[in-house]
Amino acid sequence: MEKSGSGARIYSTGILSLLASLILQANAHGAEPGWTVPRTEYGHPDLQGLWTNSTQTPFLRPRELGTRQAYTEEEALALEREAREAEARRALPSDPNRAAPPAGGFISQQSDENFDIAPIGLVRIDGEYRTSIVIDPPDGRLPPRLDFKDVFERWRDLGFGPSDGPEMRSIQDRCLAPLVQLPLLYTFGAVNAADGDNPSRNIQIVQNENYVVILWEYFSAVRIVRLAENHLDNFGRKWRGDSIARYDGDSLVVHTRNFRPEQTNPFLRASDRLEITETYTPVSPNELVFRFTISDPVAYPQPITGEISLQRMPPGHKLYEFACHEGNYSFSSILRAARMEDAGLLQ
Repeated sequence: MEKSGSGARIYSTGILSLLASLILQANAHGAEPGWTVPRTEYGHPDLQGLWTNSTQTPFLRPRELGTRQAYTEEEALALEREAREAEARRALPSDPNRAAPPAGGFISQQSDENFDIAPIGLVRIDGEYRTSIVIDPPDGRLPPRLDFKDVFERWRDLGFGPSDGPEMRSIQDRCLAPLVQLPLLYTFGAVNAADGDNPSRNIQIVQNENYVVILWEYFSAVRIVRLAENHLDNFGRKWRGDSIARYDGDSLVVHTRNFRPEQTNPFLRASDRLEITETYTPVSPNELVFRFTISDPVAYPQPITGEISLQRMPPGHKLYEFACHEGNYSFSSILRAARMEDAGLLQ
């Protein structure tokens, strides 16, 4: 078990062998030549199984790359080589004679992080080694936010601090699952997505005649998606929103809206007008292309679209329980310490 600021986790086993299979593996929107997408007994494209999206490709494109969507093969090989060398350095023994950190300095969780397995491969879709997961806007970045404040920013304007009550803490602190399966956790804005085998990357898909169930290892979150044409708008707003789905040829298309306002986060500020469309398209027996479009006309002047490859986990691999700890036992201590600080009992 590895414990970090986002919770105590038990990771999937054997990810290292999977990483080797990801390196320079070809992806494409079109199905692999000679391969036919299998069907369920109900005639739907069969997407069932365990999937992961380990990659060093960042969610947002480095600014210096501008509108450049893809690396050359030579550049991609160099980036993967650098990642493998960095992984080898992390595995070296620590220096027993190293000095203590400076007084008042920041102490990281590097010891824990050294046990994570850093991703090596880049996202490759349509034969391109992608420079970012976001592909639209063309610069691979979020568009400038409109004159809008989310619920947390409005609470701060009213004078509430982050520890004035449980509602003021982030949904991660509260052990509540974030926005659907978007690959923004731990990778949002980073130069690379090297958070290793984090369970936010792993999902299981199960299908029957009328529903699709998507189990996310992160927070052990279960999404039960109805195959339907209309949303249940009269049932109020929900954590992870209200999702409906349809099949379009070989693809599953999921549309989600009616999110709770607290679903916003510092990386992707959102209003109550937020909608997300996801498309899952099988392109080979062991690969799906996952495409998503985020639309929020109150917060952003245009939609945001991204793509990533989902790889099937090798036989014997599985999902494990994600045991988030802040909301289980640390949360009351966080608020109690804040009240003690307010009363001048902490120095």
